[in-house]
Amino acid sequence: MTNIKLWLIALLSGSLMALAWPAVGGISSLIYISFIGLLLIEKELSKKSGKGLQVFGYAYLSFFIFNLLTTWWIYYASDWGAAAAVICNSLFMAIVFWLFHQTKVKVGEKEGYIGLLIYWIAFEYLHLNWDLSWPWLTLGNVFAQDPSLVQWYEYTGVLGGSALILIINLLLFFALGALVNQRKKASALLFAFSLVILFGLTFFSKQLYKHYNAEGKALEVLIVQPNIDPYFDKFGGMSEEEQIDRMITLAEAEVDETTDLILFPETAFPGAYWEHEVENFYGTKAMLSLLEKAPNARIIVGLSSRKLITDLQKVKPTSKRINDKAYYDFYNTAMQLNMADSIAFHRKSKLVLGVEKVPFLSTLPFMKKLSINLGGSAGGFGSQDHPNVFFKPFSEEGIGPIICYESIYGEYVNQYALSGAELYAIITNDGWWDDTPGYKQHLAYARLRAIEGRRSIVRSANTGISAIIDQKGDVIQQTNWWEADAIKGTVKLNNSLTFYVKYGNYIGRTAAFVAPLLLLLTIVKKLNKTERRLKARKP
Repeated sequence: MTNIKLWLIALLSGSLMALAWPAVGGISSLIYISFIGLLLIEKELSKKSGKGLQVFGYAYLSFFIFNLLTTWWIYYASDWGAAAAVICNSLFMAIVFWLFHQTKVKVGEKEGYIGLLIYWIAFEYLHLNWDLSWPWLTLGNVFAQDPSLVQWYEYTGVLGGSALILIINLLLFFALGALVNQRKKASALLFAFSLVILFGLTFFSKQLYKHYNAEGKALEVLIVQPNIDPYFDKFGGMSEEEQIDRMITLAEAEVDETTDLILFPETAFPGAYWEHEVENFYGTKAMLSLLEKAPNARIIVGLSSRKLITDLQKVKPTSKRINDKAYYDFYNTAMQLNMADSIAFHRKSKLVLGVEKVPFLSTLPFMKKLSINLGGSAGGFGSQDHPNVFFKPFSEEGIGPIICYESIYGEYVNQYALSGAELYAIITNDGWWDDTPGYKQHLAYARLRAIEGRRSIVRSANTGISAIIDQKGDVIQQTNWWEADAIKGTVKLNNSLTFYVKYGNYIGRTAAFVAPLLLLLTIVKKLNKTERRLKARKP
């Protein structure tokens, strides 16, 4: 096979991955054949020794195309941020594929192909949990716009989808190889086995979808989308009072005595508020006045908050110094207000890399200079370890306040349900990316969280799409892009726990345990072969 053909196959492989992705091509079934080209390239190059670097190069090209076509829109927030995301994420994926090649060559074909599955799932699990976390392109996310196909995510989460994708790609690759080698019966059996798995899971999912009925107490919700431009108005172009008045006006047109929850977006209060003084600010007073029209309701609203630290033992690498005896941390925060005069906070835990979080800040403090400023404390946000659930006063009705990027993390979101959340409330600001696939993908991923936890979701976006999503992942109501609006609807609370909520990313943890052992075996085999070659050369 000529080099030109190999390059074309690599380009095709990356393009198929992108065309499968939500809001890009949206043809999710293409993902089941998207790795076959790379596997063909690897097999061709494995016929000769010492081709590991070439395998890495072709893999990097495929994954670069995939990352570029699916996440180019980050450019609207930061050009270098987009470049870093595409270049680095492609690198990580290519390394995983290269490790598969090394295991296949050094240990054996069977172990190598199994290794591809193990290494990839371990990588995706790591990518959910380390400082360079960027799980936007976790393979299982590809079905986010086809929720009826993956109702079984309530048992496996999205990593189950990733495993399925790799298994089907491998089976079809083996079927193709058997066909080329004139083993027609083996090829037919492998192809049939692939179809049995796919159609079996699809049938199972459709049955779950058809027969699932949301039970539980009904909640009347009101969702506000103020549509305030994040670049020109949110942090300076429009006064705090103007922004809050716009939201109150939108809410007043729809609120009534039956309203149970009023949801406002991320950073709805545009200033930086001291948490111990928040009840004195204009926005808080305006929200409490709104509750006079719905005295049984509660409000969840986003703001940027500052928390005073006088205990020097609690100072973190992100903390800012006031004087020798006081520091503070800056947070992206969700706040709950109600007529009982109780105020609760949830401070964002999963921070956006480069914007809210600088990786490895505790060991590499100079990295803070590389942060992206999108309002607030660039790259220096504090975070909390465990999410807080907002409960209704004198009640066990819990709502999980999920701030923007947190909604990408399935196992993290599970912690809300485990802590008593019967409904998920996402607050976000998706206008940074303009009218691109970014905000559409973000909305779609929320549908997977609904399935994993069997929780209804209410979603308020400052700019983007606000929506109501049911426990099957269907979007029941939504707003238009870049349009001020308020929508009302009814959702069902649910306090039962799915298998995935109870056990989390057990697939990822298993792969993360096995992958180092397989890698160690590969290294040992490589060293043994090197030692044997050296001995063979001795006279």
